Amino acid sequence: MKKSGSENRKNLLSLPAVRNILLVFFSFLSGSLYAAALPPLNWNIAVFLTLPVLFYCGIYARWQLRLLCGWCWGLGWSFFAYSFLREIHPAVPWLLAPVISLWPALYTLLAGFWAKRCFGRGSVTGKVTELPFWAVLRYLAGAAVLFTLIEWSKYYLFVWNDLSVTLWQLPVLMQIARLTGRYGCTLLITLTNAAVFALIFAPKRWLTAGILLIYPLAAAVYGIMIIRTPENPADPVEWKCALIQGNLPEQRIASPAGVINSIRVYTRLSVKMREYAPQTVIWPECAIPIGLRDEYKLAEFYRYAVKTLGCQMLIGSLDHTYDGGVTNSALLISPGGQVAERYDKFHRVPFGEYVPFRAWLPESWIEKFDMGRDLSAGKEIYPLNISADIRSGTAVCYEGVFSYLSAAFARKGANVLTVLSNDVWYPQSSEPEQHLANAVMRCVETGLPMIRCGNNGGSGVVNRRGIFTSYIGSPAARPELLREQAAGIVTVKLERTPGLTPAVRLENWIVYLLMILLGTGILFPAVPVKK
Repeated sequence: MKKSGSENRKNLLSLPAVRNILLVFFSFLSGSLYAAALPPLNWNIAVFLTLPVLFYCGIYARWQLRLLCGWCWGLGWSFFAYSFLREIHPAVPWLLAPVISLWPALYTLLAGFWAKRCFGRGSVTGKVTELPFWAVLRYLAGAAVLFTLIEWSKYYLFVWNDLSVTLWQLPVLMQIARLTGRYGCTLLITLTNAAVFALIFAPKRWLTAGILLIYPLAAAVYGIMIIRTPENPADPVEWKCALIQGNLPEQRIASPAGVINSIRVYTRLSVKMREYAPQTVIWPECAIPIGLRDEYKLAEFYRYAVKTLGCQMLIGSLDHTYDGGVTNSALLISPGGQVAERYDKFHRVPFGEYVPFRAWLPESWIEKFDMGRDLSAGKEIYPLNISADIRSGTAVCYEGVFSYLSAAFARKGANVLTVLSNDVWYPQSSEPEQHLANAVMRCVETGLPMIRCGNNGGSGVVNRRGIFTSYIGSPAARPELLREQAAGIVTVKLERTPGLTPAVRLENWIVYLLMILLGTGILFPAVPVKK
């Protein structure tokens, strides 16, 4: 029998329907809390309140609702966290957010299957406090582990602003990354969220939360011990650098006149540092936005600039490969103006430096998204030999957020990390600050300090604990937001031969351990829940 309109409205406003609407709303709101924990707001504590709603969905919601809630949670996070991409094109955040939200949607779907494995049913009715204690503890621990593994699954595709980045201003909690890498920090966050859920809903809530907090508390104690230990590098060596921040506008495809202007600006700022006798003058990514040896006159002008400074230089420049490709490179220049060593960017930016799957895409579609160049990727990851005692793992801009790159530099002998960056594409948004936030944990993971040189912000030193300790420019300005021409001297103390941290030596070991633990947990039988 067909229902009347009034009956349909009554069903729509029934308790289950209202609960479902509220679940979707709070999922979006909880995802927004994750975004709020990132720059520019940096409400770091909010990240410990972002996952309980997804844990709740895993227990109570049917699979269709779980998918919707997870997707809306992802929208709340990704649309706000990646809103800076509007400066590339206003449509980009709207296009990216629905796609990247598929990962949390997948998580909530799998969380429901995990709940069925723990409770014997696909969704549960009644209060969580009435469920078996061990079943609830097993579910929450596994749900925290599962989210950590989902985070890891998108590592090579889109690692920017992952959960661990929210700890960038909480150095005590970051230090566990020295042992576990970034995903040990992610696990700390997910388990703390699970403990928050337990305090609100679980049976024996204090006991459940206490067990879930064993790892986060142990990590915090370890972090306090590390932070309170003075930094005294064994067998130290000093590296004195002049960092030059040109704050030049976008020059993706530069004319010879634009290149000459860039060299003039950077040379003028560099000459001011000559009286401080730096060992190395550092210019940021694409300070020379054309192939270094493209034009004879440009090359001559450039050599003159180097000889004027009279010291070694490490600069960002485009250059050429032997097969005619163009690379985004870090070039180590001798005082005589010769290229002593070079490192070519290994991990390029999709659509910014190349178009993925170009050969299979229609040319008309490529023209809409092509940024005007298709750069070649570097063939190998290796540090640059600045001197006999200084070996710099030099990442080019976006590369600084990838743990595998900094770990590879460390394994090949680097005793310092260097990042040549250029965030000029985002003159108004929080992207420069997010870039710094995404990079600082590389220092904790490798146990190496980092020198950052940016075109328009974030130029300075990050110590081995992931703390930004010195920077150039106005003391009143936040370093990541300093968008002006500036130059300054920084000095870094390095260990001549640092040992490898566990995170570098056993890269991603925590991920493999969590896979084993979750797989083992799946084998245990469920604790049936009465209807």
